[in-house]
Amino acid sequence: MNETLLNKLSEVEELECILKLHDQAKKYLRSFDWCVEIKKSWYDHEYGIFEKVGVFLFEIQPIDEGVDDFIWVIVGDLPSVYLDKSITTARRALETYCELMEDWVENVVEGRSVLESYPVPVDPNIENAELLSSRIRFIRRELLLT
Repeated sequence: MNETLLNKLSEVEELECILKLHDQAKKYLRSFDWCVEIKKSWYDHEYGIFEKVGVFLFEIQPIDEGVDDFIWVIVGDLPSVYLDKSITTARRALETYCELMEDWVENVVEGRSVLESYPVPVDPNIENAELLSSRIRFIRRELLLT
């Protein structure tokens, strides 16, 4: 197979991964009753890696004026999170994601309650904390370059 064809195949595979992440993000966002409709969406290519991590910005029709009309959604092979429009860049959204998940991990590891942490839909045990911690290290190393 020539290099041009291989590059095209990898582009198609990447696009398929992005579309799967986009569907996952839309499904997650629609699971909240404050999201009446999704109007538009944007994918940040710089902070995504195939099926592992996707960072999306959605414009939505909120249920009322108390809900932001722009919402960040981070999905992938990790717990999904939404963030409000006070976050202004994809990088900051991913940094905030890491901070929220690190708080949950720290509380689990230290045996504290996770009730005040961002909700993570898994049992708060050491094994899950270690799995999440490894994903956060991956994001920081590969995407945030920290």
